[in-house]
Amino acid sequence: MSKKSEKKNQVAAAPAAEETTPVAQPAKAVQLTPIIQPIAFVPYSTQDQPLYMYDEEEEVAVEEEVEEEVVVAPKKKVSAAAIFLSIFSLLIVGLYVIANWVMPDMLGLIDGQSGLAIIMGLVETMDFSNIMNIALAVVPVMAVLTLIASLIRIMKKGACVFAKITTFLGLVAVIAALLLALIDGGYAIGYGLYAVAALSLINVLIAYLAKND
Repeated sequence: MSKKSEKKNQVAAAPAAEETTPVAQPAKAVQLTPIIQPIAFVPYSTQDQPLYMYDEEEEVAVEEEVEEEVVVAPKKKVSAAAIFLSIFSLLIVGLYVIANWVMPDMLGLIDGQSGLAIIMGLVETMDFSNIMNIALAVVPVMAVLTLIASLIRIMKKGACVFAKITTFLGLVAVIAALLLALIDGGYAIGYGLYAVAALSLINVLIAYLAKND
């Protein structure tokens, strides 16, 4: 009886073990939550250089600087030396012309004659034996050439080489005429000649002391 009871107990225990419900298999593959890992971009040629980092504030600042650089354009300045050379050259020519009608005794160059009258007499007589008159005729020519050269170079800094040459030749001519008049002693030197000599000297100083580009 003991063996039969043991078999019945085993048979009764077996169904109890089979009653446990297994885990159902999923119908499809389960997608787990992805893990995001940042990647550092290195847009440089060597490893010694720092890594690339995106900064919105820094990018905005850089864009503003670029816009400022684009908007602000360099302005060309007018040459002060060219302006003064033009003004003093015009004054030299003006003294030659104005003294023909206004106060010739004071503004005249030699013996109460204006520079224009001396040049016109030289052209009419074609007498080139008087070196003083020739020197006086050269002065306004050099002044006009200086004026033209200064106007051409008015947007560039300093004075051009041509203006330096013409101002120097004009000063040499007026000094030569003044010395010849003083050495001869028979001429009455007017204030106009001294004024022309002073203006010519100023032109030379401006032309040679002005800083070029």
